[in-house]
Amino acid sequence: MPHLFALLILSLSLQANLVDSQSWERSRSVAESQHEIVMLLIRGKAFDKVLRASQEIFSLRFPYNQEHLFVTEGQILSGALYDHQQYELAQALLDQALRAVNSNNSKALLYKEKAYLCKQEGKTDEAMELFEKAVELEKSAP
Repeated sequence: MPHLFALLILSLSLQANLVDSQSWERSRSVAESQHEIVMLLIRGKAFDKVLRASQEIFSLRFPYNQEHLFVTEGQILSGALYDHQQYELAQALLDQALRAVNSNNSKALLYKEKAYLCKQEGKTDEAMELFEKAVELEKSAP
């Protein structure tokens, strides 16, 4: 009888992993398409639509071991906005990315990105605060 229970638990675990895998693949595919939509909005200078479209990415559920992709996405999209002199919008997009991540390492990377943008704009005091926040998060990371 214990063997049957172990097999049932294993079966349920495998089914859960399959569902998680399918869910992750769906989320990844949606994020990929939505990324292209956001980039086209930026290219077309439809800046008023960017945050709503990017929120569709950052509201997706990513596995913990994949949340670094939110960081990369935030860096790419904010860089594209910066290239179009949309500095405040780039910062707001990074704030969206910050709300999407959980690990201190991911948060630290996003705060650094915000700091780099401030530094490039000449906002040295704000950049300093953001870099300091990143350092604190890195120190507290496991």
